[in-house]
Amino acid sequence: MERERLIVAVDFGTTYSGIAFCHWNQKELRDIDVVTSWSNNGVAPKVPTEIRYVNGRDPRWGSEASLACERRQVANSAIIYNRFKLLLDVKGGSGLYQDGSTSLDEIKLPPNKSALNVSTDYLKLLYGELMEKILRRRLRDTLDLTPIHFIFTVPAIWGHQAQHATKLAAVRAGFSSRPSDKLSLVSEPEAAALFVLKAMHEANFSRISTGAVPSLAKGDTFVVCDAGGGTVDLISYEVEKVQPTFRLREAAVGTGAKCGSSYIDQAFIQLLRQKIGPKFDDDRIWNKKDFGQGSALMKTFDSIKRSFGQTTNDVWYIELPVDVEDDEANGISENELEFTAEELEELFEPVVQQVISLVNDQVKSVQNSGKGVSAIFLVGGFGESHYLYQSLVQWSDRQDPPLTIINPQDSWSAIMKGAVVYALDPAIRSRRLRQHYGFECGVPFDHRKHDISRAYSCPFQSGLRASGEVTWCGGKGDDYSEERELSFSLYKRIRNRHDLLKAGHFILYGSTKPTAPTFVDDSGVDVLGNISADFSSISLDSLPVGYQKNKGVVTKVYQVSYELRMKLQSADVSFSVFLNGRCVGSASLSYL
Repeated sequence: MERERLIVAVDFGTTYSGIAFCHWNQKELRDIDVVTSWSNNGVAPKVPTEIRYVNGRDPRWGSEASLACERRQVANSAIIYNRFKLLLDVKGGSGLYQDGSTSLDEIKLPPNKSALNVSTDYLKLLYGELMEKILRRRLRDTLDLTPIHFIFTVPAIWGHQAQHATKLAAVRAGFSSRPSDKLSLVSEPEAAALFVLKAMHEANFSRISTGAVPSLAKGDTFVVCDAGGGTVDLISYEVEKVQPTFRLREAAVGTGAKCGSSYIDQAFIQLLRQKIGPKFDDDRIWNKKDFGQGSALMKTFDSIKRSFGQTTNDVWYIELPVDVEDDEANGISENELEFTAEELEELFEPVVQQVISLVNDQVKSVQNSGKGVSAIFLVGGFGESHYLYQSLVQWSDRQDPPLTIINPQDSWSAIMKGAVVYALDPAIRSRRLRQHYGFECGVPFDHRKHDISRAYSCPFQSGLRASGEVTWCGGKGDDYSEERELSFSLYKRIRNRHDLLKAGHFILYGSTKPTAPTFVDDSGVDVLGNISADFSSISLDSLPVGYQKNKGVVTKVYQVSYELRMKLQSADVSFSVFLNGRCVGSASLSYL
């Protein structure tokens, strides 16, 4: 009999974070428990991804970081840090949205702390809350004996380095620190897709543009748009099997960008700066806490933002936290800011149009492969925006034929619940590679494309060889399953035992170009990380021997040839090393 265990999903978001869990033998959405009661953060479906460091005291986190009663007890220099999750993606993901006024450079970190450090600090507090305040209360007598499978969600646009940083922060924070626990990653749109399948089964929808839910049959394709606070991810799936359970395969390479609802918040801050003038940037007058996430000002704006598109308001009034002179031209009177629907639309439109562009590109990608799109599912916190939904519906109505836009109920919890479903029933059987993968390998010298400076001779190969070229294995858009491994045949010439121990170090290259470039120094070739394999168990005597001559000196050399197998999962990667058909160990990917 399988041992009782818990599945715990952690949606570590840009603006808000949440937790959902259930027992391993519970299979329906209604069985998944979303945490809505927090010891120091009140009753809320999620807690703000915010932290504030206080000298001599534990950091404040979540909504507690910006409580007014806390502000009065600390110096004005106690900054509330947020959006730091985006900085885990040091390479910027793909398609970074910029409007000229928002930048990752505006995300501040504490002195002497990296994004990884701050993320670890925040997650450590979240882990303590989960284990000691939430699960301990519910499983008082059995928690210490119950294995937990933690599932962390990550944006699909993130590369392996950002995925690794998320996992590292979670592990350092304590997740999976108990011997019986484990930790996995799942991409956010994949989790959203699994939520959608369950939601369809339970007819759990808030808004449907055509009034009827299309039934998904074998061969049908649908698009999931996961619109969150910091990122928007797009992914498409083709239904491979319906009975006895759904099985899916990716229909097109997923796309995404950093263009979530937090960029609307940033645009609002820019509007305040424009209306109030130079005094807004004087921190002796306007402290960051007065307009940071979680402040009374931003909470009011968040409420307006959520209602936009549903109300008939032409104007809103926002009370300003700092005394400001009346300015009729800028709508400031008696310390209130007049905020019109036209101004709000101007804040929304750049972000919404970016989302629509991403959806359009994803649909076209599916259609270019010869498939039709049955429906587009809009999920995520920003996905609950009525303005975004209506804008997508207007776009879909202009398509030929019109497309159905579906917004599942409680779509803010789609990622958490879908991550739990992923652990219970991973229905995605095949994915598409988001980039090319390759290594620098010696190839036969070709004077038509190789410079003579790249030429060298090898005692184990006939003719001249050339260096500096990438041998690609696994191309962008290729279909692959979790059972499949990408295989690379690699070799190095060595002279002694010391060289042998270093022979397992290779650079892994990647490229998101439609056609993979040729040389390592070509534009569009990215260094993904260093592969390190342990060859200490290999004997020099077991390797082929050759002799090479250099300036009259003959040197004995060996050749170590091996196969590196790379396994890609939803949001994770692992490597194993085979020598003469036998697995001699694993390899790790370190980041530069």
